[in-house]
Amino acid sequence: MIIVHNHLGGIKFTKPFFASLIANTTNSCFGVAAMNASTPIERLADVLPITSSLFNIHKGIKVRINGGRVSIAIHISVMYGVNVSAVVGSIKNKLRYAVEEQTHLTVEKIDVYIDGLTT
Repeated sequence: MIIVHNHLGGIKFTKPFFASLIANTTNSCFGVAAMNASTPIERLADVLPITSSLFNIHKGIKVRINGGRVSIAIHISVMYGVNVSAVVGSIKNKLRYAVEEQTHLTVEKIDVYIDGLTT
């Protein structure tokens, strides 16, 4: 949980809030085929049908917050034939805007890892 203090009090942001904001913003970008698992536990959760829905929204998303600055890392697959550089640029712009608009925190960096191509 992330707590941000201002002159009116404190605001609490949870990790699931950031994960859903980032996942929904990323999936709305043209050329993104899927979010990919980034850890062995997430890969195992993909294989097991019982737990796959529990990890689905958080899959492939890492968020770090240090002193009001947000660092984001996401793992995705893109569609075959799209300009990967343009897709990554679009994702970075949309994520930066969405996170800063919703939370008023500064986005320090966004790392986009392309793990595969989907036809």
